[in-house]
Amino acid sequence: MPFDIKTDLRIQYEKPSGTWNSIQADSFELEIDRGVDVEQNTFAKPSVGIASIKMMKKDLSDFLNGPDYASNQKIRIEYLDATLWNALFTGFIQNIEMAYIVEAQKLQVTITANDMGRLALNTQIGTFNITGTSARSFNNVMGQLATAITAVDSRYSQAQVLSGGSSTYQYANTYLDVPSGELYNQFLDAELGWLWASKNSGMRWLNRADVNTVQGYSWDTNDIIVSNVHSSSNLHVCMDHLELSYLSDGIANQVRVTNAVTGTKTTSTNSSSVTAYGRQLADFEVNFDPTSPSSTYAQWASAVATAANPKSIRRVSIPAIRRTGTPSAILTEDIGDALQIEFASAGLPTLQERYMITRINHVIDADHWEVNISLWRGI
Repeated sequence: MPFDIKTDLRIQYEKPSGTWNSIQADSFELEIDRGVDVEQNTFAKPSVGIASIKMMKKDLSDFLNGPDYASNQKIRIEYLDATLWNALFTGFIQNIEMAYIVEAQKLQVTITANDMGRLALNTQIGTFNITGTSARSFNNVMGQLATAITAVDSRYSQAQVLSGGSSTYQYANTYLDVPSGELYNQFLDAELGWLWASKNSGMRWLNRADVNTVQGYSWDTNDIIVSNVHSSSNLHVCMDHLELSYLSDGIANQVRVTNAVTGTKTTSTNSSSVTAYGRQLADFEVNFDPTSPSSTYAQWASAVATAANPKSIRRVSIPAIRRTGTPSAILTEDIGDALQIEFASAGLPTLQERYMITRINHVIDADHWEVNISLWRGI
């Protein structure tokens, strides 16, 4: 049967008993936006994902009696693919707003929800100690911070996606009364790592070695390909729109990085990029201990400078439902995954490139479902 948004998309909330109940309405409009924010074309900053659910109901029962769901309850949005329900968003209800629409004679209910990024970035940590040697590695401090957040809110969880070892080590220090997001950003900026909320619930992260692994994947015809060249393959994904960018002053080919603790400055220059695009100086300040076995500040600056490239595919828009009426394979992708993009133009070489997914945006109404995917090569 062809995919039907009315029956094959469901919104559920978790009751205190642990059971999941579906929210009923005459119509739904949804927007989901989640991922990492790319800052200075260098950092993959964690952010709080948001789902906005707008419903129309014929009666006023939710207003008069109050809905069965409430702020801070878990909520999930799922779609049906054949016989399996698959996650698009999992999080917590942040706000419920109601208004009576006189013209339609219906009650409009708007639910705003946040994903687990809300817990990851906004939990106040009383005391956080970084001690020892191996315990100061990126992988270990990420785990220690997750433990500290879980001690405040037991719903929190996180996991490393791959299995790479740490590139950076933090200085020994004791932090008092600090927001969890401040610590995460310090660790991630040093490591050039990623942290995001998965569509299935918990937080996921990549360290420097993991990012290198994802970036190292080669073109694979047995993987999903987003293309303007039509194919009947289930791995083919049609594109509605492609956003290309050429921005020479958005790159950093001469990088100066300052050790936030000692004040020492280190510079690295990508000479070939300077010759091709002009000198683009960027200043950064990061915090990590450069003594063995950690990376050095020279390695950090070199990694950023070497990545300087003004040409990029920034965004691709895709219909979520294939011409066959079935959900697109693109819905299986998540933040941090490598996505293959192909674009053919008459008389020119075919563009075939792999990018990392930084953000996924779903816009869904009764007539259409569009997926907008933001992309980045990464550092």
